Amino acid sequence: MPSSDCASSEPARLSGNTAKASGFRLKSIDALLVSFLLGLAILLIADSGFVSGQELWPMPDAVEYAALAVNLDRGLGPVLQFGGNTYPSRYTIGYPLILAAAYPMLGRRPERLCLVTALIALIAIAGLYVLTLWMFDRPSAILAGLLLATSPYFLGLSTCVLSDVPSLAVVILAALAFLYAEEKQSLAASALCGLLVGLAVTIRVTNGVVLVGILAAGHLVRPGRLQFARVIAFAIGFIAFPGVQVCLYLHYLGSALSNGYAFWQPETYVSYFTAFEPRYLFVPWDSAHRHGNVVAYGIAMVGLDGVLGQLNLGTESRTLFHARYGFYPFPVVVFAGLGVFLAIRRKRCNAVTMRAVYLGLGFLASLLLVYLPYFYVDPRFLLPALFIVFATAGYGLVSANRRLEVGWAGFTVIALDVVLAGAIMVQTVSRLAMPQPRHSKLVADVLAMRPQLTNAVLVSDISLQWLELYAGGEGTEFVGLSSNFSEQPVNEEHLHWLYVKRSKGWTGPIPPILLLPGGGLDQAEASKLAAEDKEGRPVYLLILRVTSSQWFDVRERQVAEIDRAFSLEKIAHYPEMTLYRLTPH
Repeated sequence: MPSSDCASSEPARLSGNTAKASGFRLKSIDALLVSFLLGLAILLIADSGFVSGQELWPMPDAVEYAALAVNLDRGLGPVLQFGGNTYPSRYTIGYPLILAAAYPMLGRRPERLCLVTALIALIAIAGLYVLTLWMFDRPSAILAGLLLATSPYFLGLSTCVLSDVPSLAVVILAALAFLYAEEKQSLAASALCGLLVGLAVTIRVTNGVVLVGILAAGHLVRPGRLQFARVIAFAIGFIAFPGVQVCLYLHYLGSALSNGYAFWQPETYVSYFTAFEPRYLFVPWDSAHRHGNVVAYGIAMVGLDGVLGQLNLGTESRTLFHARYGFYPFPVVVFAGLGVFLAIRRKRCNAVTMRAVYLGLGFLASLLLVYLPYFYVDPRFLLPALFIVFATAGYGLVSANRRLEVGWAGFTVIALDVVLAGAIMVQTVSRLAMPQPRHSKLVADVLAMRPQLTNAVLVSDISLQWLELYAGGEGTEFVGLSSNFSEQPVNEEHLHWLYVKRSKGWTGPIPPILLLPGGGLDQAEASKLAAEDKEGRPVYLLILRVTSSQWFDVRERQVAEIDRAFSLEKIAHYPEMTLYRLTPH
């Protein structure tokens, strides 16, 4: 089959709903180009450091994904287990299944789960290259892959145990399967596409709006009549993963229409739709944010977030080390717009290109419509649909420079080229010149103290679920210090949410805490710990170093309250935490 070249091929007629499909083939040069892209990505991901991934940051998202994977591997099911109790998860099963499948190969070390995301990131880059090559041409493919491989937000998220990068990779693979199914009228490819879309939905529910893009592509550009056999094949493939998820909801939550968010935060998530309000379009949910969602997402989408000082939303604050922009610099969105214009308005591309463009634009527009009224703003939510921006930007960049002419248009293109190349070079060099730590000192310290905690009781303000993963087993029992949420890196909300639920009448099981929500000592728990100590089971207190001035007074009051019942002997001091031995008076 001949290789397709949208920028240089003869025009293909697109009349009504029909278009001529064409194929492409990979050559040895493509293997070399993809190897170059993957090598660059590995270098940049490694220099991004794996501290966030190893510490399972951000809390509670990453720790929840990791806990689901570990508990699946242990045969406990997709649940959270801490404080001696089992709870449902907020998240769907797709990403934890991938993590659980890789967990044995990682030596069953939770701190290595972030490597799975890094590997999936490489699949996303390779998939984007193949997709762009099929859509346009080889120069566009290498540029699209280069833009993704150097994207600061993509690189940062590739080191975290989060579902954004896996969503992007699976959607790209689903798009490739869809294009092949349409071109070859293949039942097997249709079923594979359905399976991948179903997996994407169970990685993140909002990925389901990719169906809007698929329907748009199938309706606007199709070679003939609708084939119901292929629709049925797609549906059979699609239902597999969501079907498992529905069964899990029935088993753990009692209803196929329920969700884990409603369990943990019932006031916010009575259903999937209660967290969506029109006011968030223009009014920020959090006072720390300056803009409503329309402006916040708009700034991120056009690549001006660094210029306008908006690199502190959601996970950006820790994933964008030394970043001058989030997803891409401003010229990318200009070239992407040009690429879409040339692909659609001039109709110089084959049916594969048109389907891919409609699919990508339909998915991106639908995803924006979903998240614009959502109360929590984080640009990473849009990453799964941004493959179309990178692909069309590569094509637009190639096309603009092939058509350079003397005049204002030519000078504009050259100026955009210079800005784009300069931004990427500065960003890449600064990342390589100031690499982040490869390993977490916090995780290393907790793993080092683990033998000392054998058959002991550990009271801590660190997430109990986090401690179960890194210091669990060996007969260690964990007790929460308090139910207050102090916004420390590994002090997360699960325990706080449970005590909020109890204060509103919930009667389910709840882990013990030493200090009551009001700040006073829980005499019953203190007596229990004292009895444990007298029976020869040591009791320890592990507390994080306070990093916020507003919590210094709180910590002093906590220590004073504990001192009423226990003597505190400092056993070990670490950069981020201190271990004490608690001895009853």
